[in-house]
Amino acid sequence: MVIQEPMLMAVLPLSARFLVSNGLWTRHGELEITLRATDRALPVVARNRGLRLASGALGLLSPELLQLTDTDTPAGSLAFLLAQLPRHGQLLLRGAALLQGNFTQQDVDSRLVAYRHSGDGPQSDCFTFVATDGTSHGFIVDGRVLQDPVPFIIQVDRVDKTAPRITRLHSPSQVGLLKNGCYGIYITSRVLRAADHDTEDDEIVFRILRGPLRGHLENTTTGEIICEKFSQKDLNSKTILYIINPSLEVNSDIVEFQVMDPTGNSATPQILELKWSHIGWSQTEYEVCENEGVLLLEVTRRGYTTESAFVGVTVNQVSATVGKDFTMTPSRLIQFDPGMSTKMWNIAITYDGLEEDDEVFEVILNSPVNAVLGTKTKAAVKILDSKGGRCHPSSPVSPSKHSAREMGVWHLLSPGPRSPATPGSLHLEGRPPPSSKQPAVTRGDSLGGFDSAGLPRRKLRTRGNGKVVRPSSVYRNGTDVVYTYHGMVSLQLEDDRFPSRKRKDEVAVIPQPQKKDRAAEPPQADKVESTTGSHLPRQGQLPSFPKNCTVELKGLFHFEESIQKLYQCDGITWEAWNPQTKEVENKACPAGWHLHSGYCHTAGAEQKSTWDAAARVCREQFLGNLVTVFSRQHMQWLWDFSRRKPFWIGLNDQGHAGHWEWIGGESLTFTIWKRGPPPRSQFGKSCVLVQRRGKWQTRHCRKGKPHHFVCSRKLEM
Repeated sequence: MVIQEPMLMAVLPLSARFLVSNGLWTRHGELEITLRATDRALPVVARNRGLRLASGALGLLSPELLQLTDTDTPAGSLAFLLAQLPRHGQLLLRGAALLQGNFTQQDVDSRLVAYRHSGDGPQSDCFTFVATDGTSHGFIVDGRVLQDPVPFIIQVDRVDKTAPRITRLHSPSQVGLLKNGCYGIYITSRVLRAADHDTEDDEIVFRILRGPLRGHLENTTTGEIICEKFSQKDLNSKTILYIINPSLEVNSDIVEFQVMDPTGNSATPQILELKWSHIGWSQTEYEVCENEGVLLLEVTRRGYTTESAFVGVTVNQVSATVGKDFTMTPSRLIQFDPGMSTKMWNIAITYDGLEEDDEVFEVILNSPVNAVLGTKTKAAVKILDSKGGRCHPSSPVSPSKHSAREMGVWHLLSPGPRSPATPGSLHLEGRPPPSSKQPAVTRGDSLGGFDSAGLPRRKLRTRGNGKVVRPSSVYRNGTDVVYTYHGMVSLQLEDDRFPSRKRKDEVAVIPQPQKKDRAAEPPQADKVESTTGSHLPRQGQLPSFPKNCTVELKGLFHFEESIQKLYQCDGITWEAWNPQTKEVENKACPAGWHLHSGYCHTAGAEQKSTWDAAARVCREQFLGNLVTVFSRQHMQWLWDFSRRKPFWIGLNDQGHAGHWEWIGGESLTFTIWKRGPPPRSQFGKSCVLVQRRGKWQTRHCRKGKPHHFVCSRKLEM
């Protein structure tokens, strides 16, 4: 037996020469040796993963998809014998159609074999083959020896050319009162839904083309403001909420959107309209004679009235008493049926026949259901005593005569029916004899030079020390002269012309606090210095305000006798009052905006967001920018305006590290860093947050904890 060695392969075939002799004869001979290789291994289908391609596309059969191996056979001899050709496409070898025959593993390795789909038919195709090495019968697949053909699967993906379709589009109108006191409307799949046969709900996207102008969209799960898009899955899970801007007296808003799938197919832009209604008193002041019997208070609903709405009613007994001076209907809930815009609420006035002072109570609307409370949520009712002919026939206050509270400012007392005393204010009325002359109103900002020439010589003296106190305002209408005083107690009325005449006056007193309220102090950031033109006196002359300035006290005056200055609450802080400035301020900024340093300001939204998202809301929704701070006094005002909570401002160095600038392009004239100017590199902290006591700190613009923000825009003169 001859064993073939590797070294012998180079000299094969072998031959040997020899001599054969019998002693007499000799013959030459030659022996030739030939070796023949024997194939002992079967070919193995190592990969048969199939092909996936789009309809009508061309796909390459690469070694990663189809591979045949054999230890004793070269790739050029390993062949795929086709048993069945594909039905919905063609196999190509070197670019030509392979109608019959076979191809080798070497063709596959050289990437010469491909499949082209015809574009029609079902979503799958295949061809079958038998693997061979040219010698053996059979081949191995997954450890088994086979002789029958095996398939090569081709998966065809249909090209999606259709956009998702809108299956439901209704106007949401179910208003709810949120835990934070805001009003919101949930946008769910009940009012907005899109469907696509080959797209999941979380991949159906609603791209916002134009966001709401009178509110904002919010994700209730993350708390972020939605400015760009949301998905059908978000609608299904009830996480999209529209927040109504309470400062705007509007009853509708729109969102323009376009629905699309992951491949970019988009439908025609659509508009989602949101509708709601406002509920409030038609008037905020009523006067009724004690013997009138029943007083009807009118509640109105304006806006979207197609659905039912409810509102609660409570009574604040200022000086009148329930059961003694008036009685109410047992129901404390007012219901508006669909289509109804006006409801009456009855109050029975009790007539006791006694001569007494006028009585006042307030009726307050609260807890609305499927509606938003308007600005007229409180109505003051004055019960006039009918004795002595002092009560004229009952008639509600004319709607054309706006009360001070309706206007948002506590004006100096005007002629006509007297406004009821309000907590936090003090009014004194005197009715001297009639006079034909009518001097103009003396405003509180000119009290230092108060001139009483031409007026009845009426004064107030504090009991015991003989000190003369000047009134904060005087108004005369031909029959009455109204004097208004602030902050005085234990007063005695004297009339130089009629010393023996006794008169009865009504005084509502605010006791002065023993200690100055901390909230009345300026922020710590402003205690160091006072800017020129500040509304507050300098250190050592700070007024002692009787109460903190809040939205409820907006418009209330306070006269500081020690410095002869009149202050007014603007809903945020006490500011020195100037009638011309106030008139310009009320006319210049839109409703809900506040003027300071030549710019109108709004709190943006009650919810929190990152700096980038806040800047986008200010720009797109409020047509302004994140607020620019011009001075220390401006910073103090903003800190009070934000309710002393951290908020974003427009300062950033995103354009050039270390170069801080305002997003609106204003010059950087004032800074108040917490620990001095920040280093040049702060690991992406390129935006500024106002923190405790109005001090500035750098934060990341797109990441991290969300915060409140303030938007501003320049006053248009």
